Amino acid sequence: MQVETHRTAPMNWAVGMTTAPRMNSTLSQSINNLKVAGWAQMRIFAEPGSSIPANISGETSVSLRDQTLGAFPNWYLGLTELYLDNPHADAYLICQDDIVMIRDTRQYLEECLWPATEIGVVSLYCPSHDHRDDASGFLKVKSGWNTWGALAYIFSNPGVREFLSDLIVLNHRHHGPHQGLRNIDSIVGSWCERRQLPYFVHVPTLTQHIGRSSTIWKNNTNEGRRKAIKYDPRLLLNEPESQNDSISE
Repeated sequence: MQVETHRTAPMNWAVGMTTAPRMNSTLSQSINNLKVAGWAQMRIFAEPGSSIPANISGETSVSLRDQTLGAFPNWYLGLTELYLDNPHADAYLICQDDIVMIRDTRQYLEECLWPATEIGVVSLYCPSHDHRDDASGFLKVKSGWNTWGALAYIFSNPGVREFLSDLIVLNHRHHGPHQGLRNIDSIVGSWCERRQLPYFVHVPTLTQHIGRSSTIWKNNTNEGRRKAIKYDPRLLLNEPESQNDSISE
């Protein structure tokens, strides 16, 4: 399951965003910010009752669920739709509806993806407890089921096919904790650990968590460990000097 670490042609992206009803909707802000980051075309995977912006552009399409699926099922189905609609895409970016991202992130990523020939997933969000002041660029983390932060994941083409067809991932809905409705980050982290594939975050974080309330954990806010540190929207992203210099263990 190898990918090219140095590309000579533009990357073909498939981009999606999951959304669900929340007290203070941030979907419109997240869509607009994702465009500033470089992705104008995307598909929204919306649970019933989600606040869909009235002025949504033609480049943003919507898959509106006819019944509430839950966080993991909506996310998994959304990722499956992205792949089936775009089976030859180079990269699959699936985000949540409460994020902001640094300007021109897409351009930066197209200069430095992929950080290794064997890829599990690249997370554009780095939770505070994974941040390291002595690291810069892509950082491997090995947290397994204890992985945090499914805000913005990028899968390679081989990676998304292997992930979606993984029997243990599929069985999470059947007999996972919380009826298999939650734990997206735990599922992705444990899949990487089990398949011995690297889980990368980026230091400093390229994405910040802006949702003031959780659609899953009702009493949680985005403070503390759920909020990234060292997020700077004014950060100017430059191409790493070399592939090896941009990866930390």
